[in-house]
Amino acid sequence: MSATLPPSVLTGKRVNFILSEKAHSDLTALSRETKRSMTELVRVGLGLVKLALEAERKGHRLVVTTSDGQPIKEIVLPG
Repeated sequence: MSATLPPSVLTGKRVNFILSEKAHSDLTALSRETKRSMTELVRVGLGLVKLALEAERKGHRLVVTTSDGQPIKEIVLPG
C-alpha cells in the first residue's frame, strides 16, 4: 500500500488519537461515501478549521448558501 502514497505523505508525521464511537462511525461513513481515506478526510477537516479561524480573526463569517446566494447557515467554531 505505501508504494501508492505520494512522497509528501511518506515523509509526514504520524498522529494517533482517540475518537468517540459516534465520531468514528461518522468518519467511516464519510470515507465510504466520498471514497476518500479517513486520513484525507481529517486533513480536509483541519484545512476547513484553519480557514474558519483565519476568517474569524479578520472579522469575517463563513456562510453556506444556496446556489443563488441565499444564506442557509453560518459556520461557527465552538469557542
